[in-house]
Amino acid sequence: MLRPVHCVVPFKSSGCKTRLSPILSAEQRWLLAVAMLRDVLRALRSIGMVTVLARPGMSEDLILDLNASLRFSELELGDALNVFIDENAAAGWPADLLIVMADLPLICEEDVLGMISVPGDVVLAPGRGGGTNMILIRDGRFRTRYRGLSFARHQREAEELGIEAGYYYSYRAGCDIDEPGDLIEIMLHTNGESRALLERFGLSIVESEGRARLKRIQADG
Repeated sequence: MLRPVHCVVPFKSSGCKTRLSPILSAEQRWLLAVAMLRDVLRALRSIGMVTVLARPGMSEDLILDLNASLRFSELELGDALNVFIDENAAAGWPADLLIVMADLPLICEEDVLGMISVPGDVVLAPGRGGGTNMILIRDGRFRTRYRGLSFARHQREAEELGIEAGYYYSYRAGCDIDEPGDLIEIMLHTNGESRALLERFGLSIVESEGRARLKRIQADG
């Protein structure tokens, strides 16, 4: 029988997705970040407890309709998440902790259920480029190491603690959205709010030399 799970979704509420600036304005990047967050939260609908972890200043109105609580922290990502681990451990570990990044609009409920079904004291879902897009923590000694090539750091953390690491490999879970070319994956593989928003911005894809390419962005009506 699966244990209860508390999911934490870190969300950067200012200066988000700057690497998309060649194709999206600052306002459009903010709107896309919120749309991706909403898509992620919908994928987490089977999880009873979901908390969005944001910097102070984010409006609670953004997520009130998505059945998630909101928590603010001024700490850096890893430190803020490790506070959750400490608090959960101090409370007797009432639920496993599942960390899911907010820029994974391709994930679905199948990925969430697949992640929590993998055995291990910690389960890691790698992202492209060496990051860690999801972590399931079952051992309160584990600490996150979100900086640079975090996947290798998280592997070493588990090895140094002598705890078992499991792995969840998924194209959808590995596809975080950072670069302009990543937007193609949203257009090709989702039907959520993120895709609808990009279409509203005037983005579409065309075939060029046998590959999908983004069309020039049009004025947002």
